[in-house]
Amino acid sequence: MFSLLGRLRAFWNETITEVFVKASWPSAKELVDSTLVVITAVALLGTVVFFCDFSLSNFVQFATKRVR
Repeated sequence: MFSLLGRLRAFWNETITEVFVKASWPSAKELVDSTLVVITAVALLGTVVFFCDFSLSNFVQFATKRVR
């Protein structure tokens, strides 16, 4: 039982050390720049998907009206 508690304590201490001491966190400017890149990429991808969906939807409507 004590071995398990010792291992859990060691794991917890190593985790805290990794997160708060060894990890390199981005600066505020890097964080803002990365966020803007992600927002821009999502907006562009959303626009492409919207136009593809819109075009294919209209094509299918057109094709089904021509068949009837």
